[in-house]
Amino acid sequence: MNHAEEPRGPQPFSPLERTQAISRALNEAARRARFSSRARGSYEKSSFSARRGARLMRIIRWVLFVLLVVVPNVVALAYFGLLASDQYVSEAQFTVSSGAIPKMDGLGSVTGVPPMMIVQDTQIVTNFIESRAMVESLERDVDLRELYGSGSIDWWARFNKKKPIEKFTDYWEKMVKTSISFPAGIVTLTIRAFTAADAKRIADAIIARCETLINGLNDRMRLDTVSAAETDLFRAGEKLKTARLQMEQARNAEQLVDVRQTSASLSQLLSERQTELLKAQSEYQTQLQYVLESAPQMRVLKTRMTSLEAQIQKMKAQITEQQEKNVEAVAEKALSGKMTKFANLDLEQAIAEKRYAASAATLEAARMLAQRKMLYLHPIVAPAEPQEARYPKRWLSIGMTLVASLVGYGVVVGIVGFVRNNMA
Repeated sequence: MNHAEEPRGPQPFSPLERTQAISRALNEAARRARFSSRARGSYEKSSFSARRGARLMRIIRWVLFVLLVVVPNVVALAYFGLLASDQYVSEAQFTVSSGAIPKMDGLGSVTGVPPMMIVQDTQIVTNFIESRAMVESLERDVDLRELYGSGSIDWWARFNKKKPIEKFTDYWEKMVKTSISFPAGIVTLTIRAFTAADAKRIADAIIARCETLINGLNDRMRLDTVSAAETDLFRAGEKLKTARLQMEQARNAEQLVDVRQTSASLSQLLSERQTELLKAQSEYQTQLQYVLESAPQMRVLKTRMTSLEAQIQKMKAQITEQQEKNVEAVAEKALSGKMTKFANLDLEQAIAEKRYAASAATLEAARMLAQRKMLYLHPIVAPAEPQEARYPKRWLSIGMTLVASLVGYGVVVGIVGFVRNNMA
């Protein structure tokens, strides 16, 4: 009898299959164990690197803070609080003006700014104050190198006396300041020194040197003005001498003393001769009624009338240039031609005389002007000895050092952080 086949249960593993299954399980466990160890090691390694980078960054920040903030501020506190020498300031004010009443130019009448010449003279003085020439002039009477290079002055502010004049001029420009306020043109002078007495002494010496400069400019302008006037007078005198010499030569050539007097004399003489001729003719006609024409007295009258007529004709010829013979020669010798020639010479002489008179007046005015000053230095505020030091501004300098150091520190730290993030 055939029975239906019953289902079978799980078949037991053979020893070989069991061994293979165990081997696969061990391999999988080992693989998982290796992966887990590698991940844990990588995590631990990255955490260590991050901690080391953060620690290095903190060290860099502290170093930068010490170098950029702590050190500068400690130095500033030590210098400005303990070492910096007091600096005293003496101030003076003055103006430079002309001896004449100033006339406003076109721009000055609108803006109120003084004339250009006054501005130029003022700038000459201010430039001289800050120049090497002022330093050299002061050193002859005031030992500036000793005043600014004394051992009692702190090492940062004092000047090294062994340095050349060019370096000292640069140092001088820092210790002296000038400013011009318009429209009054007032010059304000401030001078720094390390004692109050030295500040006043130097300021007084500067004002004295400025007055010497103004006096020198006055002397130069006087000399130039008088010299130019004398030269112009000499030239005018030479012109006048030449004109007078030409006039004298013309008079001698024509044998005349004065052309106007000669013309007047000829006219008067002609009138007299004509009057005499009329009288002679009247007398002749009267005598003719009683005496024969051949009588001696009649012949004398006839001769006289003939002579007078000849003289009258000659005088008319000289005045009217109507001689018929040798017209060109007559024109040279006629009185009208002489008058034209002498008129030109007389005009030249008159012009020369007027120019000479004007030049003489100009020279006299220049000499009168030379007796007074053309430029003046008017002190407004005289230098005074200061009572307290104005520099250095200790707390202001310390505060500015603190702000600058913090800003510098922040900028440098920001740059370092930016570079670190880009390199990570």
